[in-house]
Amino acid sequence: MRFFFFSILFYLITFSSCNNASTKKEEIVDSSLQKEVIKEPVIPDRILPDDGQVGIRKGAVFIFKNRGFELFSGGEAMGRSYATVINGYNRLKIPGLKIYNLIVPNGFEFEITERYKDKVKPAKEAINTIFKVEDPEIIKVNPVDEIRMHRAEYIYFNTDHHWTSLGAYYAYRSFCAAANLIPISLDTIPSKVKPGFLGLFYRLTKSAVLKNNPDSVRYYLFPDSLNFYIGTSKSLNYWGKSKMYAEQVSGANSYSVFLQGDLPICKMETQHKNGRRIAIVKESYGNAFAPFLSNNYEKVIVVDSRYYSGDFIGMLKAEGINELLFLNNIFAAHTPFHISNIKGLATPGSPKAKP
Repeated sequence: MRFFFFSILFYLITFSSCNNASTKKEEIVDSSLQKEVIKEPVIPDRILPDDGQVGIRKGAVFIFKNRGFELFSGGEAMGRSYATVINGYNRLKIPGLKIYNLIVPNGFEFEITERYKDKVKPAKEAINTIFKVEDPEIIKVNPVDEIRMHRAEYIYFNTDHHWTSLGAYYAYRSFCAAANLIPISLDTIPSKVKPGFLGLFYRLTKSAVLKNNPDSVRYYLFPDSLNFYIGTSKSLNYWGKSKMYAEQVSGANSYSVFLQGDLPICKMETQHKNGRRIAIVKESYGNAFAPFLSNNYEKVIVVDSRYYSGDFIGMLKAEGINELLFLNNIFAAHTPFHISNIKGLATPGSPKAKP
């Protein structure tokens, strides 16, 4: 009788253990099935299907789909010259200075249809060709794919060659990924809009098509307080307090709301205390981009290579700059006078090349 009792008890324990093991195994399998699958973003094709719309040339402006565009055709030799100049700053070996290069594509890159695919050079490939010539220590930022994913949005103006603040934002997101920063979300950021902007393409062509498709300029009012200063080429110590946005501008001057236009040098000091201090060397595309960095850096200095003739290297050291970003549009990166002016920053008082 005792033997029978223990046999039954052994059977129950064994059966229960098997069931528990089976249950645990099933739980492990179920848990693995619940893991989140992270999908890579789908980059749209570069070339859009031909929709029958025809563009016309008016001087240097290509009018297409009621918008104005420039057609990029920069050569590799000029791109190598740009890369060589950026390498020159890296080879100065300024202690603790990290260097980035971000090249901005132009608007037509995101509107090319099958009919016009041979009219322009692919921006992504042209940018990467420059990057191949640059020193490996330089951090390269190619924002083409990030911008392309949003090409149905209002990212470039209709009547002007610049990008909108939203287009600049997507490039800022690309930069943040390269710089190990968390980009600010625009979901809760208030903004203001300047309507009735007719830009450079309209001024060059006086096209009725463009006049009937005017732009608006949106600028964001970021929550972090900052102090904005305007500097001078004549002194490293002078900084006059001012405002980041020129809210008084309107109409044809509306893009000048950003950083008050093309100042030779300006500075933002924020409430962030993270030890990160950046200088941006830019042309006018950088005006809409730079304000975003006030959300990530304790100091942002913006230098326009076309106008600043002071002691650039001395300024970097005096202001404790530890990151340097070259941000230029793809035409500037293939244009002799821009390249010359960027190179000339290294020599105080260097004469400015003109278009």
